[in-house]
Amino acid sequence: MDIKELRQEFIHYLKTHYTYARPDIMASNVLYAYYNDIGMPFNQIFFDDQSMKNAKELLITNFENKGRKDPKGHASVHYGCWVKFKEFLENSHHTL
Repeated sequence: MDIKELRQEFIHYLKTHYTYARPDIMASNVLYAYYNDIGMPFNQIFFDDQSMKNAKELLITNFENKGRKDPKGHASVHYGCWVKFKEFLENSHHTL
């Protein structure tokens, strides 16, 4: 899996299917969990809805440990991006 290529394909998917102002930021939010150990392997986040909820809780803890001002809010933003990424994976038949 070439993560940079996958990132570009996800950005293209967002631009094609939605009118988000900053799809590149959304892609960066998704890949935060790829580049930073949140306590769950990146590919396992997108297994199902429960795994995404579990990963969100891990992300909250990660953000708390890093001193983010609003860990739950930041994790919710990332979670919303994960939902779109999971949709992209399913629609494009990519596997992680």
